[in-house]
Amino acid sequence: MEVGSLAEFLKKHSTLGDFILVEYPSFYPLGDLVWGEIIPSFSSHDILIDDFFGVGDLLFRDYLRKSSPQKYKEVMESTKRIKAIRIGPGRTSYASIVEEIPLTYEISEFMKSYYDALMKLSSHSAKVEYSITFGISQYIYFGGDNALRAILFTRSVLPFEDWTSIYFVNRDILNKQQIAILREMASKLIKIQKEGNLYKLEIED
Repeated sequence: MEVGSLAEFLKKHSTLGDFILVEYPSFYPLGDLVWGEIIPSFSSHDILIDDFFGVGDLLFRDYLRKSSPQKYKEVMESTKRIKAIRIGPGRTSYASIVEEIPLTYEISEFMKSYYDALMKLSSHSAKVEYSITFGISQYIYFGGDNALRAILFTRSVLPFEDWTSIYFVNRDILNKQQIAILREMASKLIKIQKEGNLYKLEIED
C-alpha cells in the first residue's frame, strides 16, 4: 500500500508500543522527510531522538542550510520539545541532551547505559509519545553481530511500550540477514522506493 504522508500515517495508524521500521536508500533526502515533515507535524508532542554518531544532526544542519528563512524559523520552533540521547561521537545541536552514551558494542554495557538514559529521561517532565532513531545502520555496520545483539537485547528487555519507536534504516549499508532481524522485530515496515525521479513510500503488509 502506498502512503502519501508518513506523518499522517503515523498519526492515524500507529499506537504506543509500535516499532516502525522505515527503510530508505542512500541517496534519499531523509532530512527533508524528518525535519521538513515529521518533526513539524509532531511539534505539539514530546519527542525523543536516539542519535548514533550525530547522524540526526548532520541531517538537521543540511536541511537548515537549504531552507528559506520562513522554513528555518518553523523548524527551529518545532525542536523545542525534543529530547536527545547522543550515542557515540557527534553533535546534537537540535535538542537538549538527556544523556551522552559512550560508544560500545558490548551488550550488557550498552543496555545499562541506555537504561540509565531512560531513567534520566523519566525524571524530566516530558511525556514522550514518539521516539526516532538515527544512525542505527552505521552502528550495526561498524559493530557487526555484537551491535545487532545489543539492539535486539535492549529492545527485548527494556520498556518501550510508552511511545511509538521509529527506526530509520539505510538498507544500502546493511546485509540481508541484518535487515531481516530488524524486520522481524518491527510492528510495521515502510519502504522508501525510487521510481524514475520520484520516491514513494510503501507499507509492507
